Amino acid sequence: MNENVYESICFQIISYAGTAKSCFLEAIEAAKTGSDYISLLKEGNDAFQKASEIHHQALQKDTNRELELGLLLMHAETILSSAETIRDLANTIIMLIEKK
Repeated sequence: MNENVYESICFQIISYAGTAKSCFLEAIEAAKTGSDYISLLKEGNDAFQKASEIHHQALQKDTNRELELGLLLMHAETILSSAETIRDLANTIIMLIEKK
């Protein structure tokens, strides 16, 4: 696989996962102030889903030996993993805020 395609895949994962993280954190703040957090959670979930799909495609390419695992992909996976954790925490925190 050429270097540009590899970088594009990694940066797409980073971009979508970063957007998801931001949306989840903004949703917590919105819930704290009584603002609309549901649309932020949806936007975050949509971005997370896109990042996950691209990551899945990258793993398939790796299985077919079309993609070399490198530091950039590991970085993208770390951001994707942290977005997943923040999503789960945001849902729990918002649930607790709603119970108040």
